[in-house]
Amino acid sequence: SVLAQERIQKRSLEVSIYNDLSTDGTTEAIAKWSRKLKARGISVAVGGGPRRSPKETPGGDGAARNRAVQQSRGRYLCFLDADDVMMPDRIARQLKIAEKHPNAIVGSGFFRLPRGSTRHYTKWANTLTSEELYLQQYREITIIQPTWFFDRKVYDCVGGYSEEKGLNDMVFFHRHLDHKGAELIRDPKELVMYRYTSTSLSWKSSRREILRCRIRPFERRVLMKWDNFTIWGAGRDGHNFYKELSPELKDRVVAFCDVDPKKIARGFHSAGRVIPVVHYSKVKPPIVICVSMGRTHGALERNIDSLRLKQGKDYWHFS
Repeated sequence: SVLAQERIQKRSLEVSIYNDLSTDGTTEAIAKWSRKLKARGISVAVGGGPRRSPKETPGGDGAARNRAVQQSRGRYLCFLDADDVMMPDRIARQLKIAEKHPNAIVGSGFFRLPRGSTRHYTKWANTLTSEELYLQQYREITIIQPTWFFDRKVYDCVGGYSEEKGLNDMVFFHRHLDHKGAELIRDPKELVMYRYTSTSLSWKSSRREILRCRIRPFERRVLMKWDNFTIWGAGRDGHNFYKELSPELKDRVVAFCDVDPKKIARGFHSAGRVIPVVHYSKVKPPIVICVSMGRTHGALERNIDSLRLKQGKDYWHFS
């Protein structure tokens, strides 16, 4: 799909590949495609190599991306996983946006193969408005990694990918948003075919690891500015959210809210502390909503709307 790119000079492209101790036919495939790319005037940088000893351990996807970026020379970085495919106009369209927005992670719409894979998530990510890219940043990464394109200074400002195992895209995403002036922009056109595989690294992280990775930036950017707050949802997700809070922020939780009469009557008990659970109609902002959207046949959304609250000020979604 690199060779198929349109409206851009091939000689301005560079493909940087890092072989992270592969054990299959990756080395041969790299050699084959390097010849084809160079024949079309595209420069190629290759690093790493196959696994030669059982004692060698792959660095992981974060380390591999860092090595690939470090050995490259271009000003703009376009990420493409080996099993994904980009549409012919991807680079031209995203480059045009990145030139105007040098502090932005530029993403795009995408589709899954097989079609219908992760249907709920795909629909959510592809229909977010420009404002919701920020407002729903603590639910999930609002611009998925396989569609990322940005100025190299975005990478340098973040300090590259975390090389710890797992969730390095989420860590990068939130470190980016820690910086003043950081932008998120998504071209709505489906520019990437994002292949679904059950062995993908993104599926190997536990719910608790994902929760911790999201809650730390939420604490430092939002919760630390609130004197107190309420958690909407006295079920599993609300309980888990509370348990992962820092001690200081646990003390700022003044209530939970819910619609279940049994949970309201029982209250929330933790480490000798009893926190009241109130009906949602009596809740007072600010609020952290720990109930998934799109899973209650519209009841959650209607309840929130009835309170006439402003997202990003009176409440944030975190589920």
